[in-house]
Amino acid sequence: MLIRVFVAITLLACNSNASPLQPSETFQNRQDLQVITLDSQGNPSKRVYYSYDQLSTLPMVTVKTERDPNTNAPATYIGVYISDLFEAFGADASLDVIGANCLDRSKYYYDRDYIARHRPILLLKFDDNLPDDWPHTEQGNKLKPYCVVHESFRPTETIYGYVEEPRNPYGVVSLELTGFHQSIGRFIPKKGENDPEVAKGQKIVVCGAVFPATVWVTLAA
Repeated sequence: MLIRVFVAITLLACNSNASPLQPSETFQNRQDLQVITLDSQGNPSKRVYYSYDQLSTLPMVTVKTERDPNTNAPATYIGVYISDLFEAFGADASLDVIGANCLDRSKYYYDRDYIARHRPILLLKFDDNLPDDWPHTEQGNKLKPYCVVHESFRPTETIYGYVEEPRNPYGVVSLELTGFHQSIGRFIPKKGENDPEVAKGQKIVVCGAVFPATVWVTLAA
């Protein structure tokens, strides 16, 4: 049986300097970030909203890059480490994955290992501009309301010619707090765990290739 996975992964680092924010139960502003908590079955159990101003009170990082992957131009990023969001949202310890849901219906997962190695950032300012003044991608797509960028990225995995790529979603409209088995774990075959080829397929899933929404990763089960 083939399991076809439409994935870009991300797991969270627990080390954080952020204090918990107080969310709103209702959507109040178009710049509000929806945060969805999933239960043990992977179903939404709670939806809350954090304002842009609230997110801006968290510890900020400023990074200059010679080439932003979306605009293909130099940029200055100001934002919050995704690792800090885990504590800022007051997530239970069992929720060790953050998923980013995008306007094009793609989903990116972030895991602890990825965050520790690549330090992804939830972007709040692009070249010191607020989201309404952010540029578009080279293809004409909107970066806002939120997107994820990197302080640095160096691929560490090569499997079957696949080289690990950065997970740079734009048009992020909501984040999910979930666990490994409710997110990435769903795409890992339960059979053939001792088969080296299956293990390589699992590794590709956990590495989380980042592709446009139309690309699928196929694993043998």
